[in-house]
Amino acid sequence: MSRAASFAERWARNNLTRKATEEELTVLSLFFSTCNGDEMAAARRARRYYKARGPGGLTELWHGGHPDDEDILASCQDTYIVPLETRSVGGRRLTLIQLPASPGADTHDCGNCVLSAKALLRRWLMILDVRLREDPTPGEEMVFIDVANLQLSHVKDHFIGSYWKDFVQCIKSAHPFKFSEVHMINTKRMSTLMSFLMLHIGLYSWGRKKITLHPIAKDINKTMDIDYYPVEALPNEYGGKAGAMKYLNDEWTKKILSNSKWLEAEKTRFYNTELKLEQNAQSRHRSVVRLHGTNKESYDMITRTHSCRSLNRQEDLDEGTYGAYRTLKVQANCDFIV
Repeated sequence: MSRAASFAERWARNNLTRKATEEELTVLSLFFSTCNGDEMAAARRARRYYKARGPGGLTELWHGGHPDDEDILASCQDTYIVPLETRSVGGRRLTLIQLPASPGADTHDCGNCVLSAKALLRRWLMILDVRLREDPTPGEEMVFIDVANLQLSHVKDHFIGSYWKDFVQCIKSAHPFKFSEVHMINTKRMSTLMSFLMLHIGLYSWGRKKITLHPIAKDINKTMDIDYYPVEALPNEYGGKAGAMKYLNDEWTKKILSNSKWLEAEKTRFYNTELKLEQNAQSRHRSVVRLHGTNKESYDMITRTHSCRSLNRQEDLDEGTYGAYRTLKVQANCDFIV
């Protein structure tokens, strides 16, 4: 058994209250590869993934909407999302996005329409789920976003709510697929807007390490450093021979519609999944119980460790009532030193 498979079985046994499916174990093994063999980082990332897909997580994005909803189908026409079937020579996946779709004789002209951020990101998560089902193997993900036809009126809805920030945070810290690079292409006309949009949706924190702006880009391979994508796999608009973006986008629309029952089953399974309490959270809980003693109505002592440090640890914010304190009842005749 490989180290990744061993990690998946141990994580499922220590964290899930039910038996993991074979498909689930395959996905869990990806976290080990995504985190470069660091088991502690992989365990935290996997736990964040399950929390994001459970109650209180990204419910509006992951649990709201169905592939044949009107807003999802409208998004399929307004914005093209095309993950390529073939990987690069270096083994990386590639997803091409036209935001919005390029107008043409046989395509929908978005004009000044408002693009729904919620529908776009719901659909992108559906595509990632289907892709994860079809190819659950390690590999970095590259994203190219073409904004040649973008206008301010298109994205005014994207500045409302926190959908983009939640999505970006999920991809950065929870999803099994790791985005290694994001390329914004054809930004010459909208350079000022792009900086503002990236800042709002949470991409700016990645900065130059992961994000590259290209004023003009007609051929994807010319924007690459040492990697290369076979021209047979690239869309016609970006120096390839695989077909037009509209055709490839329609193929992916059909794919998520054909997987609609499976997508709904996945939503239900994750939503009903309960996670066991983490071991470090259990030890903190036992410590609090010891401090509580036999008095069931109040805490007689709070140490600096429990009052300050634990409230500021990142993992405590995800542990519900067993992490940071929510309510403390104290006796009036007790002295506290903090």
